Amino acid sequence: MIQKFSLGVASFVLAAAPTTATAATFGFNLSLTVPVHCTVQHQATGFGAVSGNAVSLGSFREYCNAPTGYDLVINYAPGSLEGARIIAGNDEIILNGSGRAVLSRATGPRVRERPIAAVPGEQGFDTDRFELTITPT
Repeated sequence: MIQKFSLGVASFVLAAAPTTATAATFGFNLSLTVPVHCTVQHQATGFGAVSGNAVSLGSFREYCNAPTGYDLVINYAPGSLEGARIIAGNDEIILNGSGRAVLSRATGPRVRERPIAAVPGEQGFDTDRFELTITPT
């Protein structure tokens, strides 16, 4: 009986020894690449409400995981909206009619939601649309 037990323990030690030694000498590295993904989603809640001379355009949610940051850009019809003021949270810009303007910049990845409003220029709102896009930097 003692011999069988000793043989069993010896077999276990021999079987476990190479596994332990092998496990200590091997490893692996894991590397992942996450693609850059940026979106702007408009929410019409409060759209059209007037406060002073500003007209609410609702709110929007911006998301961008670009490690170096991004620009939030307003695209609109060239020659329109000259002098209009766009207010998004604490950021504000006066459009010059060029058709493109940077509303805000972020220096890293960000997710945020903020209200957006517009104050018409001398020509009023002479276009019915503009677009917010995110450009990774």
